[in-house]
Amino acid sequence: MRPVPFARRLAAAGALGVVLAAPVAGQQPEGPAALEAFGALVAGQWESPGSRHEFTWGVGRQVVRSRSWFAEGDEWTLVSEGWWYWDPDGETVRGQTVAVNMGVDLFEHRSRIEGRTVVSDLVSHGDFGGVYVERWTFDDDGYDWVLEQDGARVMGARYTRTR
Repeated sequence: MRPVPFARRLAAAGALGVVLAAPVAGQQPEGPAALEAFGALVAGQWESPGSRHEFTWGVGRQVVRSRSWFAEGDEWTLVSEGWWYWDPDGETVRGQTVAVNMGVDLFEHRSRIEGRTVVSDLVSHGDFGGVYVERWTFDDDGYDWVLEQDGARVMGARYTRTR
């Protein structure tokens, strides 16, 4: 398989970190309810041109699992798998995503809900490691994903539910 440009792979897999919920405006879930709020939109499949995300609940609804694919023509290639959970010590939703063929081996997420936006502080490890902020803003049709570094937009995409 030929390597896919980092930016396209990052859009496919980095997006996994926070495709998690459409919170109700004005509500800021805390404690384990924060993970439950993430699950409001998670179950199912989401697509943007060239990338697909699938989310399912894990054991006892204590884990949200994710998988992400990148499209090459008519073929979909699995590029990452991740999971999120409530961390009682850090009092936050944490996640990790393992990735392949993109210059990033591991993404670490710390996520919070701000109105209808999920904000995730993201650290990536590997050749293209760095510190980012992801923002997922939900509406009735899907969500907009924006990746920022040092306050500047690096990339973004629009995702819609496909099932």
